[in-house]
Formats: sequence, C-alpha cells, structure tokens
Amino acid sequence: MYKEIERTALMLKTSRNTVVVTGAGISTEAGIPDFRGENGIYRRLGEDKVMEIINKDCFNSNPDHFYLFYRQNFQSYAEIQPSHAHFALAELEERGLVKAIVTQNIDGLHQKAGSRRVYSIHGSADRYYCTNRSCQQGYDQEYVDSYPLTVPCCETCDAILKPDVVLFGEPIKNYYDAVHAISGAHLLVVIGSSLTVYPLAGFVRDYCNSNQDLIIINKGRTEMDYAATLKVDTNRTGDFLNQVLDRL
Repeated sequence: MYKEIERTALMLKTSRNTVVVTGAGISTEAGIPDFRGENGIYRRLGEDKVMEIINKDCFNSNPDHFYLFYRQNFQSYAEIQPSHAHFALAELEERGLVKAIVTQNIDGLHQKAGSRRVYSIHGSADRYYCTNRSCQQGYDQEYVDSYPLTVPCCETCDAILKPDVVLFGEPIKNYYDAVHAISGAHLLVVIGSSLTVYPLAGFVRDYCNSNQDLIIINKGRTEMDYAATLKVDTNRTGDFLNQVLDRL
C-alpha cells in the first residue's frame, strides 16, 4: 500500500485540476448501509420492488404507499457523522488540491465534513419541498419526522411534500455542473463506486477517453479498472487518504 499512497500524493501534487467522484462506499465507512450491498434494501426486498415504489409514478399516484415504504427503509442521516474519508476530502479541498466533488450519495456528509463545492446528482435526503409549483416551500427532516400523518404536507398551502431526492424516472440534478467538472478534470479520483449506475458511470467512461489520469479507490473491481492509472483496493478509504495527506 505504501507505493499507492506515495503515487496518489504525487498525482495530487502535480494535477492542475482534481475532481472526486464518490459512491456509497465512502459512506459505508460512516455507518450507512449500501443500498446495493449485502444487507441493502435491493438485496433484501428485490430491486424490482424498490424501483416500483421509489418511483415518480408511485409518488404521484399513491403517496401513502410511497411514504410508508420511504419512511420504513430510508433512514434519516441527521445523527450520522462523516467518516474520516469525508473529512480528508474536505481537507484536500481546503488545501486547493481538490476542486470539486460529484457524489451519488444523498446523505449530505460531504457538506457536513466541510466540503464546499459538492454536486449531489441524486439530491439530498434531509430536504423536502412543497409540490405546489406556486409555493415550493422547503422543509427539513425535523418537520417531516414530527408531522402527525404518514404523508407530510406543506403548512402554508397543504400540498404534499416531496423528498428532494431523485426518484426512478426523474432526471439527475446538477447535470451540467457534474459533466463540466468531470470532463474538465486533469485527475479524476473515484471513491467507493463500482461505476455501474448511470448516468454517472457514463460521465466517467467519457472521461476515460481523454487519456487523463484516473485513480480508483474501491473495495473490489469496478467497470473502469481497465482504464485506471492507479487502482487502490481497500475498504479503509479514510485511513488511506489520511496517509496521503501526511505525504503532502
């Protein structure tokens, strides 16, 4: 691992523009289960069932069914603290060595750790908004948790609230910012993602055609291992990044 640490530090030092892409693997180190992991809801309940309910059509046609499932299976992340890896990335940004983070995660842990330029393409689970287009007032998790009914409604106009997350059938958020950040990177660092979920995996695949440097830090193989300048196989990303910081 020593060689990987030294090489990662050198690549960060010499990169003109480093962008980080993160997936569920960075947040499992903070205690959040991977939806597609061994004990995740996709394995426990079946991907077809999850996709059928966490879907814009289900939300629109049967919000009671949607929210009953959502409340039971998608925990609040308010009490969960960032992992060492989240804090290390915030430190790298503070030092000017990371310019942006593009994340698939909805837990907000990058922002909680102090990272400022974060593009959360699947939204944020701790925010909700009114579905009345003439209102669209925002709400936090505390409001929804304390709401007396299964389906939370706006206190101003009584319209249904929607979690500020991307449901199946909806376009991702921050699309152009994410594409611009990744395509313009001199060094792309992928952390905790097997790169199987699109469209983000497609953004990384397109980047690989530019012959720029790619570091992949992930436990197990990914779909882009063949293109990596450096592959680090670990489930202790925080320890690895902190050792990299010590070399910088």
